[in-house]
Amino acid sequence: MQKTICENVHRPYSLHDMNVIAFEVEGDTITMRTQSGMIKTEGLSSQVDGYVIFERVRWDYSYVYLLDFTGNIGTFTGEKMFLRDFINTFQNAGFSVMDETFGYNQSRFSGYLSVKRTVKECSIEIYHEGDMIYVEEEK
Repeated sequence: MQKTICENVHRPYSLHDMNVIAFEVEGDTITMRTQSGMIKTEGLSSQVDGYVIFERVRWDYSYVYLLDFTGNIGTFTGEKMFLRDFINTFQNAGFSVMDETFGYNQSRFSGYLSVKRTVKECSIEIYHEGDMIYVEEEK
């Protein structure tokens, strides 16, 4: 019998508790900007200025799920849309990241979307065949 241990992914940065304020699109590249940068997880954790770039995004496999906020459990209603439509529709909304999940060619961010005076649960799936690049800005 062969056993293989799959370790948890240890990322050098985290967007947990960050508020995404912009998705900048240029061709098949997305730059995701937050209000307060990102958390550097290596060594002593610290908050740094920066943003994330996703290269070679596959728009036809990138989605956003919006669920009416109902609390912890229970029946809900919601909507699934293409990521590109979400970016065009919710330009002035704030998305607070609560969780990050990474898989084969995919980055998923779950949290809460604030639109005017409404809060919705939100999951953003970015399918990208290129790199995910954390950019830490120099001060």
